[in-house]
Amino acid sequence: MRVFVLFMCAWACQGREFVDKMDRYLIACHTTDFTCFKRQYTALRDNVLLGNVKLAIDNFEPFSVQYGSDCVRIEGWTESELIGIGMDGSSKQLTLALELPVYMKQVKNLTNCAKPELATISVTFPFTLLKKKGDIYLVLDQEEVDALVDIPVYRPWSLTCSSLDAEAAELNQASDWAYDIVQHVEAARDFAVPFTGRLRTAFQRIPLKRLMLLYPEEDYSDLQFAFIDPIVLLSK
Repeated sequence: MRVFVLFMCAWACQGREFVDKMDRYLIACHTTDFTCFKRQYTALRDNVLLGNVKLAIDNFEPFSVQYGSDCVRIEGWTESELIGIGMDGSSKQLTLALELPVYMKQVKNLTNCAKPELATISVTFPFTLLKKKGDIYLVLDQEEVDALVDIPVYRPWSLTCSSLDAEAAELNQASDWAYDIVQHVEAARDFAVPFTGRLRTAFQRIPLKRLMLLYPEEDYSDLQFAFIDPIVLLSK
């Protein structure tokens, strides 16, 4: 399963007190250090985006959708990883790409109804720079989200007694079940935005210098950089 999305974040904590409490979780990265940005995202994911009692951030609740008589929960953000990041100072756009497994579960009996498939989420949002009390903040506008979910199609199977055919039948049924569900879900709006909205809020509450370090020749107003995980490119 592949999901392509554009994204960013939302919760309640105010001003400098919020930033001071977050200090222990922040990782600042130079614009040439992609490995650092990957660690930065993981730290934010685990300590902020998914919830934190110490920061008064509610736990992130997976998206649930009514499907027939069942309530189906769609999960996977807890295992999301940053696989790409870019910033274009001229067009004022920040782009992130995430990779995560997508799980679909029936909530009623807590049965795993489909094995997780890999999802790739590409996130782009326009931004403005705001100077406040000597610090520069990255203010992200409302994200545009575009999602494509591809459900895998398994090989044809015949009604025989072999274990391989039985397994193929089960996989096809899971594929059909998952395909029917995603027809009822606006993946961009329902699955992605509740999570990415938290990221948008985090960025605009944290001074940019605590997330992104400049070299002497750089300026936040005209930064130009982009990275993508080479392993992802090779796997395509």
